[in-house]
Amino acid sequence: MNSNQINRIFGLDLIRAVAILLVVMSHATLLLFPYSEHAIVILIKILGVIGVDLFFVLSGFLIGGILLKQIDQNKTRLSDLFRFWKRR
Repeated sequence: MNSNQINRIFGLDLIRAVAILLVVMSHATLLLFPYSEHAIVILIKILGVIGVDLFFVLSGFLIGGILLKQIDQNKTRLSDLFRFWKRR
């Protein structure tokens, strides 16, 4: 097992998978039923928006955790911040 698999959190991976599924389903309805006003199609399109929101929340959580870890390690110089941005 490599170090990347050890640090993974199953719940976050599950949320990421759900978000991907919601966005893909939403895009599929836009391609397959572009002019449909059926309630189920509208619901799936709305769930796609929720999937995008989940991605933003996950990104904020993960990036915030990395920033807090850097602050905890006293890596708060401007060069440290540029290195952080570069890695993203």
